[in-house]
Amino acid sequence: MSEHGLTTADRHPNFIPFSMYGELIKGKQTSLLIYTTVFAYLISAHPYPVLKDLILLTISMFFAVSGSTLLNMYIDRDIDAIMPRTQNRPLPSGKISASTVRNHGFIFSVSGVFGAAYFLNMLTAVIIALGLFFDVVVYSLWLKRRTKWSIVFGGIAGGLPAMAGRTAVIGKIDLVAVLFLLFILLWIPLHILTLATLPENLEGYRNAGVPMWPVVAGIRETRYVVTIASFLDGFLLIATGYALRLHMLAQLPLILFGIVLIRLSVQNFQNPNHITTFKLFKFASMFMAIAYLWMYMGVAISMWIR
Repeated sequence: MSEHGLTTADRHPNFIPFSMYGELIKGKQTSLLIYTTVFAYLISAHPYPVLKDLILLTISMFFAVSGSTLLNMYIDRDIDAIMPRTQNRPLPSGKISASTVRNHGFIFSVSGVFGAAYFLNMLTAVIIALGLFFDVVVYSLWLKRRTKWSIVFGGIAGGLPAMAGRTAVIGKIDLVAVLFLLFILLWIPLHILTLATLPENLEGYRNAGVPMWPVVAGIRETRYVVTIASFLDGFLLIATGYALRLHMLAQLPLILFGIVLIRLSVQNFQNPNHITTFKLFKFASMFMAIAYLWMYMGVAISMWIR
């Protein structure tokens, strides 16, 4: 606060304080999506990644993902003001103006798409633009307040950065690029729905009128969906390893990761309680990062063995 009782945002209405960016762009979520992009690139470019292209891809993706998140914050500000988990975010708490967040969201989004088009290739730019479209228009504006199936389209948006990481290298969409997308598409509802079934979050969605799966279909059906998604995601992880032509020794850890995920999901379905649900949520949170890291290591190990 200044001596006149005004915050930096009050005195500079078009300025976002640096300290607010992490929360406004959901730093952990943005970092994870960029992480999948970077490792999809490294897996595809191994053993000869181009550092300049990787840096430009990372910067473009950072702006695009951050831009879409800022726009989502702008769109969801009324919902966020109702739910206890999100009430203290900068927009619903009045720390910054909605127009400032909206304007930065547009600028960031356009910068990410045009940066990819200029410095990388047009296909990668189109995929990044599709990610923005699915996340902001299809998911947030159209479906989030209408149907429980909205998370599927949110999953498509979440999987497109990894696809972009591959197309930035090979310049086309192949089987591996599709598997990268599908793997994340199934992981996102798995990740979100386990969190949504926790009582404090469930009540928040109900009060805000957001038709999340456990709100409109019940917790048991939600756990059924999570279990199916876990089976499919475990299978897709193994299928991606085969598509990458990993050596069997490099494939084994991916099989074990998939088995652990499926086992935790089955436990959560058969004996549901807060402990098993939270354990599944924590493992699912790590599952994506571990899977992409090992796929990269697996490619390197496979080349060394052969």
